[in-house]
Amino acid sequence: MNYNYKTLPNARDFGGIKTRDGKIIKGNIIIRSSYLNKLKAEDAKKLCEINGLKTVIDLRSQDEINKRPDYIIDGVKYEYIPFFDDSSMEMTSGMGSDVLSALKKSSSIEELKNYVPDLNDVYRLMARDNYSTSQISACIKRIINNRNGSVLFHCTAGKDRTGVTAAILLKMLNVSDDIIMEDYLITNNVSVKKSVKISRLARIFLRNRELAEKIRRVFLAEEEFLKAYFDTVNEIYGSFESYLEKGLNITAEEIDSFKNYILE
Repeated sequence: MNYNYKTLPNARDFGGIKTRDGKIIKGNIIIRSSYLNKLKAEDAKKLCEINGLKTVIDLRSQDEINKRPDYIIDGVKYEYIPFFDDSSMEMTSGMGSDVLSALKKSSSIEELKNYVPDLNDVYRLMARDNYSTSQISACIKRIINNRNGSVLFHCTAGKDRTGVTAAILLKMLNVSDDIIMEDYLITNNVSVKKSVKISRLARIFLRNRELAEKIRRVFLAEEEFLKAYFDTVNEIYGSFESYLEKGLNITAEEIDSFKNYILE
């Protein structure tokens, strides 16, 4: 279920998605989006009155939050569960709109190449890093145990950290891999135009096709990124089910309760 919010263009919930066993996810319980920095009062009101929003979970680092703080909605609880610690943020700092500031202040092509990440590596990091795993666990547990209105989770673009979180939740609900990938790639409806524009600018000013292409991919959701995450999960834990149990410490009882609550 996609929302038509002018100031929150990448917002959607899981409502209407079908599981492998023919059940349907209820709407207005779990919402994913980009950051709420540009959210306006009218759309904030809709989120509360139409979608029953009660909780926002921000997956960004403190530095990202300081640069672009969320619009604060009265009566909504804000929780902060950053997926990366300080050391990991050095690797991932070229994600999203921070690339723009890097283009302005970088002194060399090599410096920019080091700054802009390979998102395959970032997704693998989320699967294997102990800090990221503990934070993903905290986020997933908070969402699946919520019984008070809808919960919205987001990072910056609503693509990578948000995409992984959404994929875990949908896979837990027995949604097919094809549908999970479709949901993940919906982000490109709002990100392709931006990625093309910025990569063109990079090519013009930097005169480096390789770097321009690397920058373009930072703004996109691509199948190989999400696949890299789940491939790494399988390499470490043997299966997704084992990952839920041993990596994320999520119990069978929690999963069953979540399914009973959100599926119809």
